[in-house]
Amino acid sequence: MFKYLTLLFTSILFAQTYPGDDVVRQGVRAFYNYETEEAIEILAQARNDSPENPTVHLTWAAARWLHNQANSSVEQTYIDLENDLNEVIPVYAALMVKYPHDPSYQLYLGSAKGLMARIYLGKKEWLNTLEWAYAGFRVIQKVEAEHPDIIDATLPIGIVEYYAGLSNVLIQWGASLLGLDPSRELGLEKIERAANEGPWAWIEAKGILSFLYLWVDVKPGKALEHSGKLVEEFPGNFYFRILYTESLIRSGKMNSALTSLNTLKKMYPDLTEIQKSWYYGYLQYEFGLFHFKEGKNDKALAYIYETVNNYSAELDIILANAWCLKGQLHDLKNDRKEAIDAYEACVELDNYSYTIDEAKSYLRTPFHN
Repeated sequence: MFKYLTLLFTSILFAQTYPGDDVVRQGVRAFYNYETEEAIEILAQARNDSPENPTVHLTWAAARWLHNQANSSVEQTYIDLENDLNEVIPVYAALMVKYPHDPSYQLYLGSAKGLMARIYLGKKEWLNTLEWAYAGFRVIQKVEAEHPDIIDATLPIGIVEYYAGLSNVLIQWGASLLGLDPSRELGLEKIERAANEGPWAWIEAKGILSFLYLWVDVKPGKALEHSGKLVEEFPGNFYFRILYTESLIRSGKMNSALTSLNTLKKMYPDLTEIQKSWYYGYLQYEFGLFHFKEGKNDKALAYIYETVNNYSAELDIILANAWCLKGQLHDLKNDRKEAIDAYEACVELDNYSYTIDEAKSYLRTPFHN
């Protein structure tokens, strides 16, 4: 849950306009295109020029975090993020005192506190994770309740409601205690609203919806709609291109999918070494899925072997899909033992993707194309 929640604290960007907003948008565009050094430089200058802009301080910290994730050790990334948040949290606290009736500063203070939870999550300090995540979320929830016109604030609320709707009774009960409705449908509506109307949060909202429509509530056409907008606006973002490519494959647009796959192949050498490690398994899987859909099963299996044997990403959704696809390919070769081993490896990941249930069904009944 916290993997999703803490990501969102970087995307709560307020609709009201302030001096410096145009420059902040330049920084946002740069870091979503993986031009993180340029983004940090732009945002650092904007902090000096427009210190009362509510967006700039947290966006600067987020840009530095993204840059460090791609270039530094995990330990150094957490050290730098904690230092940056310890710098910006007092700034927001002071701005709240100066402008007590402006909810934007409350929103960003809550977001900064919530992002601190990501550090403790990485350190596996669960009590600190809960404390910071709860503190940040309650502030955001208060702003969202008192200012329903702030569309961007619906994004984290929608994510929590959606996640709670997927979860067990205990988590649903906990969400209810927070005054939330643990409903996948209502949560999805709020995320959609942020994606379609949010002046800042639309980027993360579309990324999250693409993810959900590909691998949880499967609707490839909707995933294509959202991911297509992302690659149009941020052509340098490898992850958004992954979402778009799989949306094309699952929508049966194979010529466009092949073009997008070749674009990914060209982009890959320009990634940092850390990013290459993250995304190698993703890229191999997309080629494997493409060849499977084209009926080239031996070629597909070679790519899927590469995926499951060289997967280094933190998020295991694509790994689950790869294991399941490996099982399907072995079933088509009448190699039932290998197929069962692959389906069991998929089920053991126990994430919220539809693939887990799919693999369980193929454990009972072999896959037939």
